[in-house]
Amino acid sequence: MRAIAVVFLTVPLLAQHGRYLSDSHHPSIGNPEAIAAGTKLFMGSCAGCHGPDGGGGARGPNLVRRSLWHPLSDEAIFQVIRKGVPGTDMPPTKLTDDQTWNLVAFIHALTGPASTNPVPGDAAAGKAVYWGAKAGCANCHAIRGQGGKTAPDLSNVGGSRPLAVIRESIVEPGKDLTYLGNEAAVVELKDGRTLRGVAKNRSNYSLQLVDGTGRLHLLRMSDVKELTLQETTAMPVDYGTRLSRTELRDLLAYLAAQDIRPAEGKGSK
Repeated sequence: MRAIAVVFLTVPLLAQHGRYLSDSHHPSIGNPEAIAAGTKLFMGSCAGCHGPDGGGGARGPNLVRRSLWHPLSDEAIFQVIRKGVPGTDMPPTKLTDDQTWNLVAFIHALTGPASTNPVPGDAAAGKAVYWGAKAGCANCHAIRGQGGKTAPDLSNVGGSRPLAVIRESIVEPGKDLTYLGNEAAVVELKDGRTLRGVAKNRSNYSLQLVDGTGRLHLLRMSDVKELTLQETTAMPVDYGTRLSRTELRDLLAYLAAQDIRPAEGKGSK
């Protein structure tokens, strides 16, 4: 099976930007056994093009990242797998319905919101890691009004991001700043003041800067003498070694559970 994500350019957008469409109530979706079976199929037929984690390969695009801006429904993915996309490297397959749904279940778990899929780890232990001094996540990030304000709010991170993206943002924060959506900045103003913090919603005309105390500064670019943006992320880059494997797993379980949607809106399991 090749280049399944090629279809993302041809199938009509079926939901609002940035959401995974979980419109199927098929029993395979969210079923650990189906996901495991789909994993084997993916590794044997799809990973050669898309990478073993769906992160992209020599011939296939990144399935996880692409799902954030061009989501597909489970039913649409089923049809792509079975029928392929004429004129592309994505051929039709001869999988049975059950096998196809197992593969859809795996792709759903890979690209859908973390809160809608089984996540290993102890969320209670992960909460202690998040709020503890070793990780220090709460120094910058807030969850439901508690914590810092200089970094993105994580109250809905599990309901809006795949687990793979959350993990990447922790252990490889400099790899892709799309999730962070922030830039560390030093602003020298024409009145002589110097502000340091995180730049948000920057344009040619205005700049919002959150300083280290959490105060929001609304600035006009015409008042800025010099703006220096940090080329790398303000997020610590050592979590892969600072946290043990168990601590990281539990932290991911806790973050995956952060979902502000009502229980009935979190997809089928």
